[in-house]
Amino acid sequence: MDGIRHPVGNQPANIYWRRRVFVVVAIVVLALFVWWVISMLSGGSSDPKTTPEVTTSPTVTTSAAPDLDRACTGNDYTVVVDVPAEVSGSKKVSFTATVTSTADTPCIIDPTVDSKLTVRSGSDAWFDSSDCPADFALFDSEKFMLDSGKTRDLKTSWNYGRDEKGCVADLQTAKSGTYKATVTVAGVKADESTFAVK
Repeated sequence: MDGIRHPVGNQPANIYWRRRVFVVVAIVVLALFVWWVISMLSGGSSDPKTTPEVTTSPTVTTSAAPDLDRACTGNDYTVVVDVPAEVSGSKKVSFTATVTSTADTPCIIDPTVDSKLTVRSGSDAWFDSSDCPADFALFDSEKFMLDSGKTRDLKTSWNYGRDEKGCVADLQTAKSGTYKATVTVAGVKADESTFAVK
């Protein structure tokens, strides 16, 4: 032990101490290097850059194709009837029934089924096209597809006749005054629209 604490030789003592310090530092550095290598091989590194990235494939979803033969229901569309505010008694009254889709998918409307035009004055019913289906062509359209969010206009008219279920033979000319009309398209009824006959 005395030789370690008090080195002997022909060199100054500080030379021997520097050599000893160098050897100790080299041993510590070597030990740290060995520890680092072992940690890397065992996967113990805490460096986030060495963590393998996990990739996921996007999920592909397919939506079912719309049923192009689906019949519209009462929840699939709305109907609004439009008529001039004032009309002349010398001409037919023209009505436009605007059908607007409220559905997410297309559907089929058949305006030749469960559709009608009605006209009244106060509580007095003047005309109901369903009473005379053979004599009154209601709309200028057969069944059609109504796309989601789209509209379709259907045209019809009234010749001022008063229907007493005798149809053509018993038509009576409407007098001047205020009338209310509405249409029903394939079971869906519009709100009444008011107009005046001069």
